Amino acid sequence: MKTENPLKRLLFVTGVLLVAALGCDREPCAECTEELNARHISLDLSGSALQTWALDVPSLAESNIVRCLLYVFSRTGTLVDTYDSADGRFDFYLTDEVYDFVVIANKNGLPRAAITKNDLLATVTTLSENAVGNFVMAGALSDHLIEADEKITVEVARLVGKVTCTIRTAFTGSLAEKPFVVEEIGLTNVAGQNTLALTDSVPDAKARWYNRMVFEDSSDDSFPADMLSARIDTRMAASDSLSPGHSFYPYPNSSPDSHDRDQWGSRCTRFVVKATLDGRTTWYPVTLEQVRRNRHYHVDLTIAGYGVEHPEDPLTAYSGIAAMISVEDWTDGGTLQGLY
Repeated sequence: MKTENPLKRLLFVTGVLLVAALGCDREPCAECTEELNARHISLDLSGSALQTWALDVPSLAESNIVRCLLYVFSRTGTLVDTYDSADGRFDFYLTDEVYDFVVIANKNGLPRAAITKNDLLATVTTLSENAVGNFVMAGALSDHLIEADEKITVEVARLVGKVTCTIRTAFTGSLAEKPFVVEEIGLTNVAGQNTLALTDSVPDAKARWYNRMVFEDSSDDSFPADMLSARIDTRMAASDSLSPGHSFYPYPNSSPDSHDRDQWGSRCTRFVVKATLDGRTTWYPVTLEQVRRNRHYHVDLTIAGYGVEHPEDPLTAYSGIAAMISVEDWTDGGTLQGLY
């Protein structure tokens, strides 16, 4: 049975009558409507709680709205007005016309005037602006004609994606007797900035990236460490499974891949397990060929031998791992599976 969209936000616009400008009461009246040709717009942001796989994330945190800003643009892309809300509810007036509505949630420092739609969507947002319970979100409804009382819907989605994992062991022979410890898991080659545009992007190699090629140790307060990696330090038996309960949140990345360890350049984001097998450090990287906004990637990783010496080393025909990645549209729950 198809479940209710867990993140789809409904923006309800109901037209009534603008009457105050001519000295009429604020109650609807046919004379004011005919003369002003204006609508009282009530816009409401609402939605059901998102169900999350992460054990350590509150069920409401990934869909929480802290603050919300609505932009209304004319059909030429010029700004008509902006409206802010702490709870996703707006109330304003528009004359009959074609408009574009853009909604941005949970982002500070947004321009409030003298900005076009294209410039707004080109605004840079950094990964460090995001946190569990405060993810930057965006949505738009374009070329919408206001001419009568109505209810419209706009879908608002997070800019980040989500990555979770299950780790399994399948050691046989002599390796089955060797101690195997998962030390750290997380993401490498994570784009640190994006724009508010509602399209997939190829991040600039010169812009901020996190965990470039390896897990980084950083004292920088803006480094979103909890969103990118986690210490596990868990010993696993020869045939075992582990669901750490951690979720990681990368920005979109559609870069072509590279495995160059000597010189940094933009490349695919990877889910990486750092472990020791019989006391030897080994890496198990799984490449996410494309990270898209508001998608949930679940990596089901089976480890049967030694990995590679560095998380950027390409996997050989037998690298000690097999990975299944399931991709869910983080709004409607549709699932596509494929083997990478």
